[in-house]
Amino acid sequence: MVTRRATVVGTDPDVDLGVKLCGILLATPLIPAAGTLAKETLGEVKGVYGAMLPKTVTPRPRAGNPPPRVAEVSSGMINSIGLQNPGLDRFLENLTDYDVGLPLFVSVAADTVGEFVAMCERFAGEERVSAVELNLSCPNVEHGGLQFCAGPGTVREVVAACRVPLSGKPLFAKLTNEGVVNNAVAAEEAGADAVTLINTIPALVLDPRERQVSLRGGLSGPAIKPIALRAVYEVSQVVGVPVIGVGGVTSGTDVAEFMLAGAAAVQVGSGSFVREPQEMLEEFAAYLRKNGLRARDLADALTER
Repeated sequence: MVTRRATVVGTDPDVDLGVKLCGILLATPLIPAAGTLAKETLGEVKGVYGAMLPKTVTPRPRAGNPPPRVAEVSSGMINSIGLQNPGLDRFLENLTDYDVGLPLFVSVAADTVGEFVAMCERFAGEERVSAVELNLSCPNVEHGGLQFCAGPGTVREVVAACRVPLSGKPLFAKLTNEGVVNNAVAAEEAGADAVTLINTIPALVLDPRERQVSLRGGLSGPAIKPIALRAVYEVSQVVGVPVIGVGGVTSGTDVAEFMLAGAAAVQVGSGSFVREPQEMLEEFAAYLRKNGLRARDLADALTER
């Protein structure tokens, strides 16, 4: 298999960081998690990330939730941004903003199965888009306000529906931890080419002085890493499609652990707010060099699976 090598300052050029994800060659296994990479830093990502993944886009513009939106907690953060974004039309108008020499993955979310399908139809003919990631953790009004990730039936429904217009592009399904194994199996059966595990964990912040709820949102950061690792490990045992790991990555060792657990690639989310992804990649390269491994071989290097 032909691979690429990352050209990151401080990284040994002889360390093979290349991986293949659904037929797409990535120079490194790192991918920014949707919503965590600012446009101002796009020029710095080549050589660090293997693919580009912008903020989740929805059919229409969303203003997001009112403040407060973010709270720092022990070993992580809770956010309730509300998928703020300019909407699909504006996103497509500005698609060239993400032309940084990397494969472009797009994350989409919607309120109904039909809206998911309509968005996938728009991306199906867009040559600059290499793959589509379905954010299956938003309310589904067709199913009583439940989340798409609430059960295998709804996961299977939306993935199967989106598979039709996207027959020529890889389709990823991003799932939350609840019911992750059964939902991952359902996604694969419905035609997903990969599953992304996991999304944030539902969490709450209370103000004891005011005796009221301060923030209800999703927990990310190091606190959820062991949960995400277990999800990746267990799902990789039962599906035949690649698993993309995400949750609590803040170091090169974290990247290695996710890939040892079975991940073909690793998304970096809120960890990029506290550490430079380049540093994580250099640490990961050092781990590979010390152990005489290639990035794509890690999933086969775990002694107990």
